[in-house]
Amino acid sequence: MSRGSISLAALLWLVIAFLVLYPLSILVVESFKIAETGGWGIGNYLEFFQDAYYLKCFGNTLLLSTLVLLTTTVFGVPLAYILARYRHWGKTVFTALILLPIVLPAFAGVFAFIIFFGKWGTVNLLLMEIGLIEEPLNLIYGYHGLVFIQSLHMLPFIVLGLSAGFTNIDPSFEEAAEVEGASGFRRFFTVTLPLCTPSYLAGAVLVFLWPFTDWLTPLILGQVDFLPSVSYINISYHFTDMHRKHMGIVAVVVSSIVCITLFLLARWWVERKKYTGLSKGTTSEGRVIEPSVWVKSGAYAYMVFIAILVLLIPIVLGLAAFSRRWSFEVFPTYWTLENFRLILLESPGLIKNSFLFSGIALVLGIAFGLPVAYLIVRTRTPGKDALDFVITLMLAFPGIAIGVSYLLAFWKGIPLAHYWIIMPLALFARRLPYFLRMAHSSYLQLDPSLEEASEVAGAGKLRTFFLISLPLLLKGVLVGVVMFFIMAFQEISTAVFLYKGGWETLPIGIYLNWHRGMEFGIAAAMAFLMIVITFILLLIISRIGGGVLKAAWGAGEK
Repeated sequence: MSRGSISLAALLWLVIAFLVLYPLSILVVESFKIAETGGWGIGNYLEFFQDAYYLKCFGNTLLLSTLVLLTTTVFGVPLAYILARYRHWGKTVFTALILLPIVLPAFAGVFAFIIFFGKWGTVNLLLMEIGLIEEPLNLIYGYHGLVFIQSLHMLPFIVLGLSAGFTNIDPSFEEAAEVEGASGFRRFFTVTLPLCTPSYLAGAVLVFLWPFTDWLTPLILGQVDFLPSVSYINISYHFTDMHRKHMGIVAVVVSSIVCITLFLLARWWVERKKYTGLSKGTTSEGRVIEPSVWVKSGAYAYMVFIAILVLLIPIVLGLAAFSRRWSFEVFPTYWTLENFRLILLESPGLIKNSFLFSGIALVLGIAFGLPVAYLIVRTRTPGKDALDFVITLMLAFPGIAIGVSYLLAFWKGIPLAHYWIIMPLALFARRLPYFLRMAHSSYLQLDPSLEEASEVAGAGKLRTFFLISLPLLLKGVLVGVVMFFIMAFQEISTAVFLYKGGWETLPIGIYLNWHRGMEFGIAAAMAFLMIVITFILLLIISRIGGGVLKAAWGAGEK
């Protein structure tokens, strides 16, 4: 262990302490403050767990999380199996389409499905026109709509993890089961699926935690009795009602504790068993099954069905973006470019801020993430595993917790929240795990002997990094760069608590246009613009290497 590694670790820990541990500790401390007396105590928590309304919100959120996880599992398992085991035409296209929801803003899907499935949306109007119904059906508002939208948004996490898991399974295990007479569903449920437990849990945890972080989707659908939505509403009223502010902070802390606990339980569950085999008789493609014509046709139909649901989001928003008004008619009839003119000419700051804040956050992410990945994989520095754990744990923290903690920690004393730099700093802290996972995965795939040979030849560690390591890491790093930028570009849960006039980003602009009841076409145009930008970046990811994504988000091996 070198002195340089220890100094590097100390510097990285200082950054984490200042931008992660300090604000989150302020959030926890603030939750114990009693608004009425100005003192401190557990009164807020006692009230939270004794209040029937807060308990109802907590129960609703748990139920929603369970339903979303069940739905994504039911639809994601067969989809992952088809993509991993069957050879079929258009596999790359289908994979890219299925990945699309993960990088699209969740609220973009809500707006699209309200237009299409709403009370006076396209589907209801078509059904009434052909005489199948007389009154509009409630297709989207309520629990079922929330489950549908959130499940579609989180489906890629299940598919990505399981697809990688199915591919990595040694075929000899399944062949041995078949020799013993287990085939079809029995083999799948007793051998294949249990071996994919780490890959499944890696995505399932994130899926289950999503309803504890998503405050905007329930609000748009008129459902406020969920912890994240209640937290947002209570904290938004803090200028007039300090008690509500502190109860909102308590709700944020409770949500965070639930998320962290489930994250740690899943990690413990995976690590308590071994899922590796002695042999590695698998190819990079994994085991390939040639299904019957009927099964293959059914698989195509299923993939097309999921692809249509995904494509509805950009198609519907695209139509709304180029129309003046789309209401009480099956499809828009008046087309215009006015919505884009208003954005580009009157609100260019939204686009500029989105690129500026995400770009600065990205630079910070690269400057911090690469040294962390190097420290974790290539050194034995004390505390490296703890550093990796803390950063990875940020995946479990709700975005609302980061936003509120930054507002509390950096408003007084260290007044960073008065300056626009707070926006990219918050985005950096929120999305850092996305880049780190990619860089970490790439480092694991890089043979250390190449770096050792360079150092033996006389090159120092820094020169070796730039001349040997970085060029070989470039593929994974570029995927991490694009992924980080996409996730930072669409972030709203954190940014909505920190922005001031002139700091608005595209996601905040979309939210404000909806919240103020302005022309929906403008909000749709903003969302469509985000989708176009995101889709271009997603194509870059697919081109550079989807395998890096699978390696990063599947279960890691030690």
